[in-house]
Amino acid sequence: METPKHNPNTTFDEDLYTIEWSDIENTEIDYDNYLNDIENFFREDFEKDILEEDIY
Repeated sequence: METPKHNPNTTFDEDLYTIEWSDIENTEIDYDNYLNDIENFFREDFEKDILEEDIY
């Protein structure tokens, strides 16, 4: 049986992992970067995709 590699006595500081609504609300979105990511996703998907014409 494997033994866990974590320390069960470690305390969890919940404040470090808490996100306040104001943090989200005041964040400025980088739309150019966001659009580039979307374009790249579809471009890569298209390049990997087999065209229907090639199937027949």
